[in-house]
Amino acid sequence: MTNRAATPIPELGRRAKEAARRLASASTAQKDAALRAAADGLEAASAAYDRAVSKADIQVLDKLLLPGVVFTTATGRVMYKKEVLAMLASPDTRYETVESDQVNRKVTGDLAIETGRVRVRGIRNGKPVNETQRYTDVWVRQDGRWQLAAEHTSLVP
Repeated sequence: MTNRAATPIPELGRRAKEAARRLASASTAQKDAALRAAADGLEAASAAYDRAVSKADIQVLDKLLLPGVVFTTATGRVMYKKEVLAMLASPDTRYETVESDQVNRKVTGDLAIETGRVRVRGIRNGKPVNETQRYTDVWVRQDGRWQLAAEHTSLVP
């Protein structure tokens, strides 16, 4: 039995390193593409949410809101999905304008945090409303679809 020591083959070493670099680049490119797609999907869900609130589109909101979604309002009131949908379905609440700006989104896998400013004008619970709020939304992606899990708002003086 002969004891042979493995000798490195320079050409094989270079090829392996190049293949590893290509694999890492492809993997990074795939991750970047997935992250961009997730961010695009989140942006679309967020815009659909604003539109659905302004139009009181309960069917769209029902799909965009997780069953256990929690809203903490600018007045400190805690509301859940059923209450929010009932309020928006009421003839006493109608929003003419729901416009978000200064939006910042951070996506990590299937969880995203969105912060921004929203201007709301219309009628809420039978009273005129014209206010600007800061918000923090927590979004969760399930089955490839972004849904709102929590929202917290604060009035901007």
